[in-house]
Amino acid sequence: MPTDRDSMAANDNTRRMVILSVWAVVLLGLPLWWKTTRVYRAELPYDSIDQWNQWKACQPKFPIRVNLHLSETEQQQSGRNPELSDVTQGVTRRFQELNTANGVKESLLAIEFIAGKPWTGSINKDITEHTSTVPGTYDFYISPSNVTHASIRSQRQGFIQVQSWNTDHIIDTIVETSSAVFGSEERTIRQLLDTNEDTQGVRKVHDQLKTVKYAPGYQLTFSLFSGDASNGVREWKMQEVIHAYLAPFIKTMSTVSKFTIESQIQHYASLAFTPQMDYSSQEHYLTPDALPNFINAAEWSLASTVSSLPSLNFLTYVPKPSESPLVIKTGPGASKSSTNSFLIPRWGGVAILNRDIDRTKRSEEHPEVITVQDLEPVMRVFLTQLRDLMGVTDLSTTTQSSSSFPIVFHKSLNEAPTTWELDNLLRRRSAENLVDSLATISSLARLVRKTPNMVVLDHIQKDVTEALRDIGRSCEHLSRQEYVEALAASRDGLVKSETAFFDPTMVSMLYFPDEHKYAIYMPLFVPISVPLLMSLLREVKRLKEKKKQAQMDKDSQGHDDHDIQHDKQE
Repeated sequence: MPTDRDSMAANDNTRRMVILSVWAVVLLGLPLWWKTTRVYRAELPYDSIDQWNQWKACQPKFPIRVNLHLSETEQQQSGRNPELSDVTQGVTRRFQELNTANGVKESLLAIEFIAGKPWTGSINKDITEHTSTVPGTYDFYISPSNVTHASIRSQRQGFIQVQSWNTDHIIDTIVETSSAVFGSEERTIRQLLDTNEDTQGVRKVHDQLKTVKYAPGYQLTFSLFSGDASNGVREWKMQEVIHAYLAPFIKTMSTVSKFTIESQIQHYASLAFTPQMDYSSQEHYLTPDALPNFINAAEWSLASTVSSLPSLNFLTYVPKPSESPLVIKTGPGASKSSTNSFLIPRWGGVAILNRDIDRTKRSEEHPEVITVQDLEPVMRVFLTQLRDLMGVTDLSTTTQSSSSFPIVFHKSLNEAPTTWELDNLLRRRSAENLVDSLATISSLARLVRKTPNMVVLDHIQKDVTEALRDIGRSCEHLSRQEYVEALAASRDGLVKSETAFFDPTMVSMLYFPDEHKYAIYMPLFVPISVPLLMSLLREVKRLKEKKKQAQMDKDSQGHDDHDIQHDKQE
């Protein structure tokens, strides 16, 4: 029969097995719990990002080819025939000396001057025969004249007339013309790609003045706001105006960005304030200080159709008769604005259209219709504003201020960007996209490093990797003078970098620090862990006491055996 001692031993073994089983479950479950509750973080290519930030992976270059053509007829007549090879080598050498003097080790606009075919002297013939269709490739035609001046035509051509027909003067004139045409762009791109944070800060402040951030597409919203119904406005011929004035601009700019267009009319759109009155001219006027409050956001509906594209708004305001004519000027007696419009940076533009108060002076057939002729000056203003918002550089302002002789830059008749302006925009937008993409990826990398609990899924890692690959492709296209392809690759990189940065899965754990975990799991584990720990400690204590008791029993038994043996010997 089992004794009480045996029963106690069985109970002890059962108790130990229960405790060990519970602790085994806990110890085996901890790794599983850690694995299932940890934040998944795919590894980002930090080394590649750091290399790109210093332009170690690839230094963007913007090659430009300039074909030089000397007047063949004038060479034969003058008796002094400058060698085209000497002119080409001299221009290249002079450009290198100019860069060294300005502290520029290597020009980002890698201008290569090439000896072209002799110029026959016929402008019309050469325009049709030698027009370049490759962005970044230009033709300069040089001929003698009584006065030194340059004429930059729209089709990637420049005509330079030199007063002194000798090699040195020809070289100086070409260098000065090239510096005036490309110098401002070189400085802008150098500031864009500069890794110095102070320089980037200056650039960002400058860019925020007018130009909108680059996007693959934009939505243009043209709105007509009428003060009240008494001004007779019921309809405007916006569709015809867009076809007549805006279509050439959109077609030319399609290489850079796409556009969607919509229009709307809203009546009873009164101002939020009363314009001031100039009794000397019988005009109502707005001062520049009042222009920021011109848009009555509380009552004017500027919402357009749902679109993911950035929106640019162009607003035509027709004042009510009691506030007409409405002009913009600094005060009574001051000269009024010639365009009667103003630009809102990165938002759009506003133009005020005054209609004759006397209905008898309007069109007798359709007095309520704003015709194409009425909208022509307004649309020309909007085109100028759109050029500024899209970042189209007016090269006539940059060339004229940096040359010692007149440089005439010919604009297109329809206000569309010329080929020179379009090439400038392609190069500059490519540089902006590269910088913005890297800035977004670098911000993402810093954020992930500083926030251990942020989720980084595999598709985010893929977007970052592909964005860096697109940046590399853009850099390679730039080095090969493939500016359209370079812009497309930089656009892909910009879209993927922003997709990764604004991914919603990354924000889910952004505000979930370790303190929140403790607050959630402590009420669950502490009540369970205390009995487990106490039972484990008690069991350990019992084992120690049992071991000690067994040792004492063994020592006592040994002592008794020794006494019995001693008694037998006696």
